[in-house]
Amino acid sequence: MSQRPTSQKVPCMFSGETAVLMATGPSLTPEVIDTVRKYKNKVKVFGCNDTYSVVDYLDVHYACDGAWWDKHPNVLSTLPPDCHVWTQEVRTAQALGINYIKGSHNKGLCLDKPDHIHYGSNSGYQQLNLAYHYGIRRFLLVGYNMQPVDGKSHYFGDHPAGLANTSPYDKFLKAFATIPNNIKETIINCTPNSALTFFKYIPLEEALKAL
Repeated sequence: MSQRPTSQKVPCMFSGETAVLMATGPSLTPEVIDTVRKYKNKVKVFGCNDTYSVVDYLDVHYACDGAWWDKHPNVLSTLPPDCHVWTQEVRTAQALGINYIKGSHNKGLCLDKPDHIHYGSNSGYQQLNLAYHYGIRRFLLVGYNMQPVDGKSHYFGDHPAGLANTSPYDKFLKAFATIPNNIKETIINCTPNSALTFFKYIPLEEALKAL
């Protein structure tokens, strides 16, 4: 039997920097991806789940579910070679040799244990906690709709058979609401048509130009 991997400490290598965090909501459009690309020298870019297939400049990629990894066998060959890749799924970490981090269903973000994250019931929340451990202190959210838009839950439409295409959005929103106020103030939601209305909204390019 293979040994259970040890939860790895996230390196605090982006201390004080700004990151664009990309989730897979329907507002993650080619225009958004091209806009972020123009400012790549000013920000770090984190992406979760299917973002790997449309964003070729990710610094960090995160996907939690083993079932998702099973449906996407080409992730590692598609991502940039220097991209840091993470999961909280033990079997996947062992099979692919990628970074493994433990988590728990606690409120807020895990702030003091760099080898631990809080789940928040969704990958977008988890990559936010991961980014915090990397030292990111200003967060720009794109693709964080947390609700269907024009009948679509993801920018790509539906997941392949075997993966869920419905989400408990109310549960997601309740989790984001538990983030401490001093950290909420550092989070800018650049996602139009987003249910995360308790974060300040600024259009993406305006937020990037202000860096």
